[in-house]
Amino acid sequence: MNNNILYKTLTLVTATTSVTGSLAQNISVNDLQSQRNSNRPNIVLVISEDLSPRLRCYGDPIAVTPHLDNLAKEGVRFTNAHTMAGVSSPSRSGLITGVFQNFTNLLEMRSCQFKGGPYFAVPPSNIKAYPELLRRGGYYTYCDVKFDYEFSSPTSPGAFSIWNSVEPKGYSDIMAHTLKPVWRNLDLKRRPFMFNYNPQITHESGLFDSKDPSLQKWYRPIAIQWDKLRAMYKIKKTDPKKVSVDPFYMDTKSTRTEIARFYDNIQLMDQQVGKLIENLKADGLWDNTIFIFTTDHGDCLPRCKRDGYDSSTHVPMIIHVPDKYRPIWLPENGSTCDRLISFEDLAPTMLGIAKVPIPSYMKGINLSQNHPRTRKYIFANRARQAIAEWQSYFVQNTKYQYIRNLTKDPNGMELDYRNAVRAARDLNKAYKDGTLRPEMKSWYADRPAEEFYDLTADPNEFHNSINDPKYKDVIEQFRDTLNCWRDRGNDATLLPEAQMREAMLDHNGQQRVTLQPVVSQDAVNHRVYVTNLTENASIGYSLDGTNYELYTKALSMPSGTTLYLKAVRYGWKECEPVKFIVR
Repeated sequence: MNNNILYKTLTLVTATTSVTGSLAQNISVNDLQSQRNSNRPNIVLVISEDLSPRLRCYGDPIAVTPHLDNLAKEGVRFTNAHTMAGVSSPSRSGLITGVFQNFTNLLEMRSCQFKGGPYFAVPPSNIKAYPELLRRGGYYTYCDVKFDYEFSSPTSPGAFSIWNSVEPKGYSDIMAHTLKPVWRNLDLKRRPFMFNYNPQITHESGLFDSKDPSLQKWYRPIAIQWDKLRAMYKIKKTDPKKVSVDPFYMDTKSTRTEIARFYDNIQLMDQQVGKLIENLKADGLWDNTIFIFTTDHGDCLPRCKRDGYDSSTHVPMIIHVPDKYRPIWLPENGSTCDRLISFEDLAPTMLGIAKVPIPSYMKGINLSQNHPRTRKYIFANRARQAIAEWQSYFVQNTKYQYIRNLTKDPNGMELDYRNAVRAARDLNKAYKDGTLRPEMKSWYADRPAEEFYDLTADPNEFHNSINDPKYKDVIEQFRDTLNCWRDRGNDATLLPEAQMREAMLDHNGQQRVTLQPVVSQDAVNHRVYVTNLTENASIGYSLDGTNYELYTKALSMPSGTTLYLKAVRYGWKECEPVKFIVR
């Protein structure tokens, strides 16, 4: 199936919710004094796509990543950071809400790809994205290109309340993928900023070969786009003969060529991040900016992306913190830290950095504190991806991983998108020919109810030790830990997706629409008060009907002012604006 058709369908539904922000064409770097001198730091979060710690500063000798290596010298390199899912949409859904995706109904790999009909997932009404909370706390928020939160399409920001502005061109213009210094052109209104950049070139689609005659026709335009981006940068081509082929893969010419292309893409991404840092420094922002580099999950290659093993969720994370914001626990610059970190920790940490209240539903660790508690386990969840029913839970510490599988679909079952990657096709061919490496045969078998791996003795997780008596006590410990974790909330993993979809739509099977806000002006204090009957809907107001600020308290406006007000609940359509003239 052409996934792009589904994306376009859902993007059209939410086109009116996109926010482009107020552009000020003549802003110069001299207008950034507020961002340089604020007593709260700017935050830049860079989330590269589909990438394990395949960087030189993490010990990979093939990687050409001088800029990220320099960042590691100016910050701290974390060696035990993990995402909440091994694939993009659930991972990003968990990150932006600060809550595991199975507890927010945002767990499937894109509700827009459900065979029972595309839909937008709807989280509990009290759940708010952390950028919206930052906006409420006085920050300016921006995101480029990639969203993918289940309650919006991959290329649509969804609720207008989350971002002050976004990259409006998305995938229609390759220049949107160059990590531009947008702070020079946005009217930040003297606020500290939180910018989320999403370099896309390391995505799985960056492996597609536009000259491959067997590449499905609807994937070729994507491959051509990445060819255009690569042509904009000087890249030292990686020699396929020199790359290391992990034991997950077949050692073939085509797989080696693909791995080499992956390293080329990493090199390009490194240049993009380097230029972004250079621009922050040139504009005097670096010393008042917390800079976080990480990725949305592990490598784009098979047995990494889409699974839940350590190779699927273990990601690089490098953080630069200016001296005046450094918590006591953080090691000195240039150091490594083996603290266990979950993406569940990022939202409360960024709110903590910004001195914005952290909602009680966020259970992650606020790492901006001087003495944060130490995490003992990381968790991950897996659900439906394309046609594969892969419902599973994952519990891990630095030594072991325990997996509970609720369904049996094999990890290696064929999916159209993954089959565009040659490494996947080489594996499938070897499986059918009987030449597959013995340790990969279980990848194509029905998944057992439980798996357990000793990450020290078996780092590739090839040998399921669930029945090994020497691990009996530790397995029981992990079972109990998972049982406690599952009791955190209402677990959508157990719900049939068709039933969940039906409950999220209206009685006509359409996306629900947020009710319009009710507006009133007080006769005594003359302030404008706004409320809404849609539970916990986010409300915005605008003077021009285009750029909306969040409504957080009564408004004092001059008589004659025209206000436009609208509301949205995540996963629902925003309402039509209400026009109100201040008396």
